[in-house]
Amino acid sequence: MSQRRFSAAHTRAMALDERARLRATLGGLAAHQWAAPSLCAGWTVRDVAGHLAENTRASLPSFLGGMARARFDHDEYNRRTARAWSRLSDSELLAAFETDRIMTVFRLNPTLLLVDYVVHHQDICRPLGLDAGTPPEHLLATLRALATSSMFAAETREAAGMRIAATDLDFSHGTGPSELRGPAAYLVARVAGRDTGSARPDPG
Repeated sequence: MSQRRFSAAHTRAMALDERARLRATLGGLAAHQWAAPSLCAGWTVRDVAGHLAENTRASLPSFLGGMARARFDHDEYNRRTARAWSRLSDSELLAAFETDRIMTVFRLNPTLLLVDYVVHHQDICRPLGLDAGTPPEHLLATLRALATSSMFAAETREAAGMRIAATDLDFSHGTGPSELRGPAAYLVARVAGRDTGSARPDPG
């Protein structure tokens, strides 16, 4: 595995860069692409955009209030907020990505925000046959977090018992017995538990 580590400040900068790149991707979509299914099960591209837009505007009190209304079920909170935000117009959704604001919880742990953006960028792009063009260091930080961090328990379980090896950057993790090998962007989708079906590792 690459030994490169990123500071909190650099991780925040990567997350904001990924936010801007998401804005560019969404800004180039046609109407039918907004309505297309994403890799995030049960969500359209617009739903994913709504989820990501919400975390640019939510305050800590509104987040806690929303969690209480969802009975502290984070998945239910995400479903409710994504559904609410997805009702906005394209221009209103895009405007949410034009800020450098970061919620307190993400300022304290910017890796959470970076992973959310990188994974969901793949959720949007791969089914549409688009290349998210995620920078290698964003992919490296995301893969490392998904494969090793206790913050992503479901994903680390997905990675357990296999060797994960990127073919396009310096990343490997685990010893097997099975092996998951491919471009880093593909590995991000797989380790995040996305159903990539029989698609090729590279989009297009």
